[in-house]
Amino acid sequence: MRPYLSFFKLRFATGLQYRFSAIAGLATQFFWGIMMLFIYEAFYKNGVSSGMTWQELVSYIWLGQAFFALLFFRVTDVDIMESIRTGQVAYEFVKPLNLYWMWFSKIIAKRLSAGVLRFIPVILVTILLPSDYSLKGPVSLEGLILFVTTMILGLIISTALAMIIHTFMFYTTTSKGLFNIYGNLADFFSGMVIPIAFMPVAIQTICYVLPFRLCMDLPMRLYIGNISVVEGIQTVLVQIAWILALVLFGNYMMKKVSKKLVVQGG
Repeated sequence: MRPYLSFFKLRFATGLQYRFSAIAGLATQFFWGIMMLFIYEAFYKNGVSSGMTWQELVSYIWLGQAFFALLFFRVTDVDIMESIRTGQVAYEFVKPLNLYWMWFSKIIAKRLSAGVLRFIPVILVTILLPSDYSLKGPVSLEGLILFVTTMILGLIISTALAMIIHTFMFYTTTSKGLFNIYGNLADFFSGMVIPIAFMPVAIQTICYVLPFRLCMDLPMRLYIGNISVVEGIQTVLVQIAWILALVLFGNYMMKKVSKKLVVQGG
């Protein structure tokens, strides 16, 4: 356990050094959030009905922007991808460590460091905006506790999914196509592009089957009170089940590729 914690600390400390990147990301988050609010405001003023009130939607959007870097599905580790591409990963398999958990600790540390640099400024600024466009507090203490709990579990799920995608890279010559397809699908079905409450019932059903909404849509809707506490507690069990399934499958894939690894030129 100690070696993996060391990898986590090192990558987390490294990620905190990219402050200029975080500042640029903050500007993007604010711009994107304001743009989305103006677009949805036009729909609401024209009587479009949805599963959210206006204030719920405002808080949903700002929470999504605040924790964007933490739960973003397109997060990749350049070092891992480069080691697979060049064949340096062969040396990683020789080490007396579980490669899956070593990479897992690196990816989750990268997500946390990026999230820490961004979410506090976004929350502090958005709560000071005019009332109709500001982030409001959680509807209840239970909702806040479930928000934090499901957010942590969602982070683990998104990292486990990223691990599977990284493992599939052993079978491809380039990662761009794979990550683009995965990123677009995950963004849409997580509610990151369009809140799931706005989607047709048939598509909502698909979203509820897939694990992506458990990372983004679920925590946000628990915070704003759009999902009941009882449903939230039940869904925590679903999150845990997905974590077990994804981690077991990820470890299986890693063991499988390690037995058939072929390095070009060696």
